[in-house]
Amino acid sequence: MDSEQGGSDGCLFSQLRADIPLASQYIYLNSCTFGPVLRSVQRCMADALREENEEIIATRGKEAGVRFYERAEKARQSAAELLGVSAADVAWVYNTTTASRLAILSVDWQAGDKLAVTDVEHLSTHRAARGLEQSRGVEVTVIPTAEPREETYRGPAYFLDQLDKMLAPAHRLLVISHVSNIDGRRLPVVEATRFARSRGVKTLVDGAQSIGMFKVDAKEIGAEFFSGSVHKWLMGPPGIGFLVVSDEGKRDYNPFQLPLPTGEGGQPDGSLMAAGALNELGTQNYALRMGAGSSIEAALQIGLEKIEEQCRSLTERLRSGLRGVPGIRVASPEMWEHSSSVMTVQLQDGYPGRCMELVERLLDEYQIVVKYRPEICGVRIGVAAFNTAEEVEQLLTALDHLAPQV
Repeated sequence: MDSEQGGSDGCLFSQLRADIPLASQYIYLNSCTFGPVLRSVQRCMADALREENEEIIATRGKEAGVRFYERAEKARQSAAELLGVSAADVAWVYNTTTASRLAILSVDWQAGDKLAVTDVEHLSTHRAARGLEQSRGVEVTVIPTAEPREETYRGPAYFLDQLDKMLAPAHRLLVISHVSNIDGRRLPVVEATRFARSRGVKTLVDGAQSIGMFKVDAKEIGAEFFSGSVHKWLMGPPGIGFLVVSDEGKRDYNPFQLPLPTGEGGQPDGSLMAAGALNELGTQNYALRMGAGSSIEAALQIGLEKIEEQCRSLTERLRSGLRGVPGIRVASPEMWEHSSSVMTVQLQDGYPGRCMELVERLLDEYQIVVKYRPEICGVRIGVAAFNTAEEVEQLLTALDHLAPQV
């Protein structure tokens, strides 16, 4: 779908854009870091916070209080619908990093155990791996996702071959991003999860950069753990994310050492607790949950297939235009099946100072918001469903003007 196309789809995205005050001031192409929180989501949270503090907390056990908390719980069902899982599999947490850490630390790591991560994981995952090395003596295996000589990711064949060679039964967990935050490559999470299971290895899929950009079926992916948050492509509030824990994952998952359901003799009877019951302790922020649910509902109402087609159309338009910009090369995969609307570009003979200057001048001179990626010395562009073809053209004009100057 061309973003200039009229009709009902165009109207949907126009309405979405009208719900984003930031879009009238900037060309915002950084949803892979923070998506602008929808105005309707902001109102939902403000109303929920007011209602809870002015009407509910004094009558928590009464009918109005029960209805309030039932409304908050609907957000979990919306998240489950978005992810293709049961509500009992979804736990609320602070963010993707926290969700991933809980999954990683659920393993009873012993010295000599092995952890496998890909070479394009988020910095927080690599920090967690280093911490396990230091504190538990865990051996970390970094699995390359592309051949060293490949300038851009061409597909999953090389990675899956390396996974076959490097992943062993001694590995306790494989951590793999659905979409890399570095260059937007889309990794073969279904195949990787199946392969890991065949060797008795659990899998954690980091969905931070996929949730809200295209349809995700965590049940079909089949990983024991799937982490994510709502503050990027879903344009929800920061400070709330989720961890999906499958039934298989729940069998050994109890991060806070809670007492498990017991049978005769007081011994655990093997019943599986809901992921929320295992994770959500103490007083919760129900306004945040309602905000998360509101942002998820907005995406579901538009439809993830329509959102993906919008993102794909704009990304392909950008990629096509970049071919005519001298001094710029696209470091992200070309085929949509292997990529996403996260795109990183590099400057010819570029170095960090030049890239950071480009980011600053795009903001100062054109009100265009992008981000520097130090891992590959590039500038990352995140094209979201609320962006327009006109904004893509303005970015191309700005790059054509600035690239030779920085």
